[in-house]
Amino acid sequence: MRAGCSAEISRALWLVRFLAWCLSLISFSLQLTSCHERQPCRNVTTSEEISPNGQAKAVTFRRFCPEEHSITTHVSVIRTKEELPDGNGNVFAYNSEVAIRVSWLSDSRLAVYTYADPAKATKIERAGNVSIEYFKIIETALVPPLPDSGSGGTPAPAASTPVANAGKPQR
Repeated sequence: MRAGCSAEISRALWLVRFLAWCLSLISFSLQLTSCHERQPCRNVTTSEEISPNGQAKAVTFRRFCPEEHSITTHVSVIRTKEELPDGNGNVFAYNSEVAIRVSWLSDSRLAVYTYADPAKATKIERAGNVSIEYFKIIETALVPPLPDSGSGGTPAPAASTPVANAGKPQR
């Protein structure tokens, strides 16, 4: 009977050693992954538009967050001499990378133009004394290039008739 007990003790010791080895491996793996320095999100400015009176500026930017694998699009209205703070836009945020343009209509009115649907964005209609208007660009008029004068070909017809909704933003 002692031989049977000895074999069971031997198996139990082998199992304990195996489990200890597994725990050591897991612990080592966790230490390696915790050594990875987290990459902070960062803002990259794409444009700055100064208001007509020079008191404010509208900044469009992309926010890159490597840990979440995301790029978002933002607009902030800040004082002219102020730096863009780290964080999301204070007037507009879109959950992906979209084309965007801003234009001051007056000292207190800012227009935000995009091909994306502004209704799907996080946005506000007023920042301080600045009211913000959002427009979805539907279509743009493309004018064909003029033919080369030396080619001898017939010139393309001039675009004399306006294209419906060409260049007009939709609210």
